[in-house]
Amino acid sequence: MKIVIKIGGSISMEKGGPNSEYLLKLLKVIEEINKKHKISLCIGGGKFVKNYSKNIERFKLKNKEREECFIELMKANVKLLSLITNKKPIYSLEDYEGEEAVISGIKPGRSTDANAAKLAEIMNADLFIKLTDVDGIYNKDPNKNKNAKLLRKINYEELDKVKGEEKPLDYGILDPKAMKIIKENRIKTILVNGKNPKNLLKVMEGKKIGTTIE
Repeated sequence: MKIVIKIGGSISMEKGGPNSEYLLKLLKVIEEINKKHKISLCIGGGKFVKNYSKNIERFKLKNKEREECFIELMKANVKLLSLITNKKPIYSLEDYEGEEAVISGIKPGRSTDANAAKLAEIMNADLFIKLTDVDGIYNKDPNKNKNAKLLRKINYEELDKVKGEEKPLDYGILDPKAMKIIKENRIKTILVNGKNPKNLLKVMEGKKIGTTIE
């Protein structure tokens, strides 16, 4: 299979940069899956970029200008991940030529979620997996509603019902542009809690975990 894995910044990036302990555990799992499947990766910015954003607030930059700074920061994450996985670093989706790749932020106004979904579209991926810091998509915000229910399955048409707002650095569990790409291209997508990297193996084994969009 051809798979795109989005590694959420919420689980892989600390204020000072990459969470090396976590990434080392995750990469062991990815290496195992990579023996049978073709995998491309997308890495988020997490606390690393959010902390930088907070520190430049006083400069009153426009959103586009701020995001241009964030993209430059995330290029370092792409380079690091490409070096330790032996996959090609991609800084523009126009440069993708079919190889196993690593991407992150590419242009202002488009989240890393959307970039990962776009890559899945371009490479005609069989599966798009997002590793995040929650168990999947809920019918209500679980941080505000203790009775929120985890949605195990959602069809493409139902995505509009769980769509959030588009805000720089705060796109929700899956941002609207990514949802649109997934819906239009019928990309099978699984959102799973990636705090335990071995959950990725459970996904590959077909176990009921997280939220599946298909």
